[in-house]
Amino acid sequence: MSKTDRHYYKELRLRQMRALVEIARSRSFAEAARKLALSGPAVWQQLRALEREFGARLVSIQERKAVLTDDGALLLELASPLLESFDGIRSVFAERRGTLQRRLTLATTTALLTYELPRIIAKYRQKHPNVELSLLDRPSLESRALFERGQADIAIIGAEGNEPASVRGSARKLTEFAFHLIAPEGHPLLSRRKLSLSEIAEYSLILAGQGSAIHHRVSRVFAKHGVSDPKIALTSTSLALTVSYVQMGFGIAVVPVLSSVARHWKPTQNGHIHLRDTSSLFGHEQIVMLYRSDDHELVHVKAFREMAEKGVSSTA
Repeated sequence: MSKTDRHYYKELRLRQMRALVEIARSRSFAEAARKLALSGPAVWQQLRALEREFGARLVSIQERKAVLTDDGALLLELASPLLESFDGIRSVFAERRGTLQRRLTLATTTALLTYELPRIIAKYRQKHPNVELSLLDRPSLESRALFERGQADIAIIGAEGNEPASVRGSARKLTEFAFHLIAPEGHPLLSRRKLSLSEIAEYSLILAGQGSAIHHRVSRVFAKHGVSDPKIALTSTSLALTVSYVQMGFGIAVVPVLSSVARHWKPTQNGHIHLRDTSSLFGHEQIVMLYRSDDHELVHVKAFREMAEKGVSSTA
């Protein structure tokens, strides 16, 4: 090994890469320092060492947030799989020795836990009774954050399709739901030949909560077309609750609905509540699974991932 090589390996330390990853996750030097149990200046030093090593600026400050430059994003993309593989060695080692206590934490939404995942979860528990399964009911954006922080092994979430790549692993699209208007029988919007956003915004709305990708998309679409302040009467993560309040006359709803549910929807069995496809206005919500994609994926986690890939996709 040459003197140059020795210098390279001495300077390029694992903790410097970890600093870059934590800065990317939190967009804050102070928060990255807290996560790494370091001082703020120490994190700055780790970053500067990386920038000197690679001869590129990796992070910039924008509106008091630490944001990766294009070079920083490229280095993160290359380094993340290496860090994930290194971090996974201990668990894989224990798994192959037969000493691993098998746990699986899934972060996902109320709607997916209610309608799409119960059959998959029941089948998984039957096939893997020794796995300690923990289910976290969270909005999509929070579920993604839990996965990125390493607090969930898998996250199944709603997404718009333009989110940044996962820091910790890969993203796989499972299916997509078309946005629908939900309104009581006889509502004037059900009979309009063509709907507009301004017409929908005339009525009180029932939307998903602010921590959800659904709420973000609907609000963004309204704002993009000049409807900046729609009247939101209720936020709900439950389709059953949404339908109940639409039936009460509390408002109309704009939500993504699984295609199989929409095809078999019977208004008389749902309190004379009707669906109308509004995907031409609001598009589709993608259902995405976040998971580790390296060679150190644990067997029991991989088993659930494969069940979800097959099961959720088949319900569309």
